[in-house]
Amino acid sequence: MLVTEGADLLDWATLDALYEAGCGDATIGSDTLEFARSAPTRDEALCSAMRDVESVPNVSVLRVEFGDSATDRN
Repeated sequence: MLVTEGADLLDWATLDALYEAGCGDATIGSDTLEFARSAPTRDEALCSAMRDVESVPNVSVLRVEFGDSATDRN
């Protein structure tokens, strides 16, 4: 899961920009994206997802969370 800062990811314009940037394989929360990305390695999938997210204006990846992050954040 990528935790972001900046724009509200649930804003329609931001959602559109994320989709256009290649994030159509993500489940999106107000400040998180959880990807179902295929790549030869986990690192390649992660780098690809981060690159796509950070190509959207006003959105930056703050951190990467692994495991059951939804539970960890509460």
